Amino acid sequence: MADFNSSLPVRSEADGTDARVQVKIVDGVTPSTIATVDSDKNVHIEAHGNAPAGTDEVLRLSELGAVTPDGLYDATNNTKPGNLGLITSTRVASPGDTTQTQRLTSITDTGGTVRALDISLHDQLGNAYTETNPLFVTSAPNPGTEINDYNTAAAVAAAGTSNHDYTVTAGKTLSLSQVWYSASGKMKAEVQIETGVATGIFNTKFVGFNSTAEPSNAIPIKENILVAAGVRVRVIRTNKDNQAEDLYTTISGHEN
Repeated sequence: MADFNSSLPVRSEADGTDARVQVKIVDGVTPSTIATVDSDKNVHIEAHGNAPAGTDEVLRLSELGAVTPDGLYDATNNTKPGNLGLITSTRVASPGDTTQTQRLTSITDTGGTVRALDISLHDQLGNAYTETNPLFVTSAPNPGTEINDYNTAAAVAAAGTSNHDYTVTAGKTLSLSQVWYSASGKMKAEVQIETGVATGIFNTKFVGFNSTAEPSNAIPIKENILVAAGVRVRVIRTNKDNQAEDLYTTISGHEN
């Protein structure tokens, strides 16, 4: 009869006795490295992964156990920051996990430097703004520096002219909003904008005339003209009366 190789069975007594069988989870290369059990009777196992350079790192969790990806770039500690896509809910009375199905969209500008998130404004009922459902706004004063540049030319001869120039402050942009002109007799006011800094070339934008009945008048510029720093606004004042007279003008706007 052939011999039969068999091992003896292991019998364990109840916990707390010397006969208890213990099982240890150890490292295959270094048996002295043993997995431990924490106070909650859970085996303490850390999740590890490789950093961009290949080094071994422990994954981090929040106090509630949530994985906490770091989205802030750091040249030393976080060269591959975490990225999360923004997901929104469909419009329902009670948004929940199952309604989070909408991905937002964006577009890159023609220069390739701005990545703008698409938006669509609606009122509190979710209706789009239209001509019949307008968005109401309130006008507020321009936050820039007020400019009311007054100038007068004395005894301008009949048919003579006088220029009133205003040069926009360095580092500022003028929003030209009005030109006021006045004379005791008849006059013409021609508003011009220089084509560039000190070019001496001007383009006419508006022309106005007063009258004996209305010796003072204004040219309101509803669509404000933006004038760059160092560029001149010119008002050519022409005496349209038959004798010399004083001519008055004020250039108004805001500089930002």
